[in-house]
Amino acid sequence: MRLRLYFFIPALWLFVCASCGKTNAEWESQLTDRDPFVAGVAAIGLSLQDPAGARAAIPVLLATIDRSEVGLQAQAAEALFRVGPQHVDLLLENLVVDELMSFDRLGTIKNTLVGAGPRAVQQIVGCLAGPGRQKAGDLGQVLLEIGEPSVVPLINLLEQAPDNKLKNYAAFLLGNLGPRSRPALPALQRASASEDLELRAAAKRAIAQIQGRTSNG
Repeated sequence: MRLRLYFFIPALWLFVCASCGKTNAEWESQLTDRDPFVAGVAAIGLSLQDPAGARAAIPVLLATIDRSEVGLQAQAAEALFRVGPQHVDLLLENLVVDELMSFDRLGTIKNTLVGAGPRAVQQIVGCLAGPGRQKAGDLGQVLLEIGEPSVVPLINLLEQAPDNKLKNYAAFLLGNLGPRSRPALPALQRASASEDLELRAAAKRAIAQIQGRTSNG
């Protein structure tokens, strides 16, 4: 049985380990190691060495974030933040599929998506309109954190969504972005004349928020 001092990993040691000249294939071969410490270090090393080529490391990074006994949670989160923007689709897939995701893992994925910024927005909105509906609250929070780059894709969702629930949610998010959503006003004005009562009310509330006033719907 191997014993490790998991909780006292010097940052310099980890950096040297990640820079020791291993090839991507060598790092990848260790991603499936039975020792979660070895697998975690391999995932971090591959992420530092080649973010674009580190797709295979992402599941291991996520698993490492959940394993406090390994002592690499912070390093794994930092590595995910580094590589995640280049693999947004895989982050969204994990977010949608894992219904019992830990708070730490969920928070790290959301932070990484926010860090991806404008390049992630279209994929997030596409997920929201597709398999990610059950995660609408989390995805919406990410879009709000990203801010202004979310406006145009949300306008498109408001105008093109296949059902009014999605349109309502798009209006809600646009309203919560406040004055940054001014480009959405024409689309919201059209939605405020909808035959659907809930959509009409949501659009009116959003218009009021964007214009800096209150509304009772």
